[in-house]
Amino acid sequence: MSMLNGEQLYNWLLKQEAEGDDDRRFYSSYLLGHVSLAIAETEEAPSQFKNQLYHCVEEALGIDKLSEADIIGIRELLKQGADQASNQLSPA
Repeated sequence: MSMLNGEQLYNWLLKQEAEGDDDRRFYSSYLLGHVSLAIAETEEAPSQFKNQLYHCVEEALGIDKLSEADIIGIRELLKQGADQASNQLSPA
């Protein structure tokens, strides 16, 4: 099991925010705050980053007034970003 790299995920989301369509920009912006918070909260234990991030996002999705399409889009973008960040173990 590979560890999710918070900094790489954050940078990948910034790129998606800059280059994506309106929906992708919204999803990226939504996730960037959660990624920043999870990075800060797991600074002493980076191996907990993924669990903390997913917990925070799912908790927020349950509270925030988002459409079902937005919730699905956010989850899909998070999965794509997590896959990318997990696979980038060293700089290219």
